[in-house]
Amino acid sequence: MVIAIAASFLAGALAALLFSFLTITLRANQNVTGLALTIFGTGVGQYIGEFMRVREGTYVAVSNTLKGAFNGSPFPVFLQELPVVGRLLFSHSIFTYLGIAMAVAMGLYLHRSRSGLYLRAVGESPATADAAGISVTRYKYLATVIGGGISAIGGMVYIMTVVGGVWNHEGLSGVGWLAVALVIFCLWSPYRAIWGSILFGGLLILYLRMPIDLIPDQIYKILPYVVTVIVLVFTSMRNNRDKQPPASLGLAYFREER
Repeated sequence: MVIAIAASFLAGALAALLFSFLTITLRANQNVTGLALTIFGTGVGQYIGEFMRVREGTYVAVSNTLKGAFNGSPFPVFLQELPVVGRLLFSHSIFTYLGIAMAVAMGLYLHRSRSGLYLRAVGESPATADAAGISVTRYKYLATVIGGGISAIGGMVYIMTVVGGVWNHEGLSGVGWLAVALVIFCLWSPYRAIWGSILFGGLLILYLRMPIDLIPDQIYKILPYVVTVIVLVFTSMRNNRDKQPPASLGLAYFREER
């Protein structure tokens, strides 16, 4: 499991490093570059997956031992078997709890540490941060590369826990875009992302728990995105500074224009 985590982090970090070079050093458009790398990554994944499928003669799957390691709960059985709360709180994969802990740690880092405040300053006004002696390029590179590695781990965990560790063409099916919607929905707050993730997860499985014959499953599956659009509209109307994205989000920094 450690090798799988390390490999996924390294792959995501390398992809993010390429994105950083194109958008930070070469100042390419971030939206266009992101879409191009997404298509490229999808193509590479399809090529590798098909290569393994053709070579093995069937769809490739990881061992049951490895799947069990990803899906197993870190808590003892007696806690998992407690009425109501056992299944609700103690029966999830260890990565569920690690994700919550990471969100809390990221919130504390951004708001309670000096380097976290520097990072927020770079996102709000890189020119001001640069004038204050903060290395804008270094902070952007580090944040992007580390974020890319963590995102790749998230995708790998999804494949192992939800898809079942089996290669297929629709393994992710665009679920990664849900993370982008979540960032907007939680208004760029790691703390809100915890509750937003729970809400999005509930909306995604709503069609399994509350099926309505007249409503297609696809309608249920777009609910998280619909909710995100509604939240985005309301926050834009209120024009609350605390609930706006970083002022320099998606913009290249030209130091010579400072």
